[in-house]
Amino acid sequence: TYANVYDMIADPSVDVVDLALQPWLRLPVVVAAAEAGKHVLCQKPFAMSMRQGVAMVEACERHGVMLMVNQNSCYVPGFLAVEPYLESLGEVYHMSITCDGRFMDFPERRLIPAMMVHHVALAVHWFGEIETVYCHAHGHDAPVTEREVMAQALVRFGSGGGGLLSCNWSFLGAAGHTHQHPHEEIRVQGSHGTICGHSGEMSVHIEEPGPRTISPDIEGTWFPDAFGNSMSHFLACIGQGSTPKTDGRGNLHVLQCLFAMHRSATERREVCVSEIGLDDDVDLSPQRILGAGER
Repeated sequence: TYANVYDMIADPSVDVVDLALQPWLRLPVVVAAAEAGKHVLCQKPFAMSMRQGVAMVEACERHGVMLMVNQNSCYVPGFLAVEPYLESLGEVYHMSITCDGRFMDFPERRLIPAMMVHHVALAVHWFGEIETVYCHAHGHDAPVTEREVMAQALVRFGSGGGGLLSCNWSFLGAAGHTHQHPHEEIRVQGSHGTICGHSGEMSVHIEEPGPRTISPDIEGTWFPDAFGNSMSHFLACIGQGSTPKTDGRGNLHVLQCLFAMHRSATERREVCVSEIGLDDDVDLSPQRILGAGER
């Protein structure tokens, strides 16, 4: 046992630190871990401040330790099962992820960084960087400047395709009419076929060279296997010296997308993701962010 997290980090038998602290508490712990030569796995959302996210990435890079964000949507067994078929769809020109349910009180107070981060990360992993977003959001009983409990975002990828990400945690739909996490509905449309379903049941429909439907085997469930898969991936990357597919530096683009969505919702306009600079003072944290030297 340890008196505090910093005693644990100082333990020479510890090689990896898995951080599930709230985002606004992470910076000093990540810096301490990096300084001690420990590899870091951060749970999502990685950060709710752009500068904080950059500071954590730079601390790990400066000390030569690996940093990965547990964007566990990228490690869900059902989604991994259909990944090999993405190239068979031809030109992918549309995708959508729909998630709804009733969960009004959550510590981050903002649905976009707390929940839509899952969908943004998976979309970026599958289809590349997002160029523009147009987002509508609502706080149910509070202004969107204070919180959001639903958001819909039209996104355009640099590859030319587009998508719709819809998440509503204020929905009071009847049973059978919801797509609750972790069973959000995913659809991918290409010139030669489609992928559709949710994490527990995915289907692939391909038109060429001949029409066929594939129901890939899914080994495991979102909970707990998406977490186990991400951890196994991180340990394998450490052992091989390879970059994780959801590494800290790459995840900064995901943060930029989230902040662009919030800006779009508050300013009611399309926003280029590039408008959010890595040194911009963008902060959606519900509490004060701890500084690098605060303990």
